[in-house]
Amino acid sequence: MIRNNPYRLISGIVLFITLRVTGQMTMPDTVFVGQTRQYYVDPGPGSIYTWWIDGVVQPGFTSNEFEHTWNSAKTYLLEVLETSAAGCPGTVRSGLVYVNPEKGISLIIPEAFSPNGDLINDFWNIGNINLYPGLEIYIYNRWGQMVWKSGRGYPIPWDGRSEGSELPSDSYHYLIDLPNGNKPVTGSITILK
Repeated sequence: MIRNNPYRLISGIVLFITLRVTGQMTMPDTVFVGQTRQYYVDPGPGSIYTWWIDGVVQPGFTSNEFEHTWNSAKTYLLEVLETSAAGCPGTVRSGLVYVNPEKGISLIIPEAFSPNGDLINDFWNIGNINLYPGLEIYIYNRWGQMVWKSGRGYPIPWDGRSEGSELPSDSYHYLIDLPNGNKPVTGSITILK
């Protein structure tokens, strides 16, 4: 089987919740184990479609719509190839699907860290961060002033600094803004030195 590069992300897959209740979203998608989603691409006249999950063809799906129940927690690559009525294959379109282990938030958020340069807990490392690629994190001091903001997806963990200066040992408040309309996660993080 010859396909275009399956690991190039193209935002050509559009997502609808099953029964199309909540409107349109773009890939990547975040779901929970046991959740069913319906995906579709704009149809071509007389075209047939091939859908793959992690490189495995999904039999029985030859239209521009694909429905799947996600049963295992991990990150999947969902791909679709449109073949025209004349038999000419198009470009493989793909997107990532992040399947969380259970309904609710799967982040593992430490309550403290010690950015003191001893190479032990020097950063606020949050577990399962990869399940929420679009999240952003905001850190506030006890007076409600924002002292730090992450990049989208938390690419660089917080090192206890604000604008390059070390913050004192204290409790700080965080707000984790999750993608796809999930409710933000809030709590406190303590810097220990």
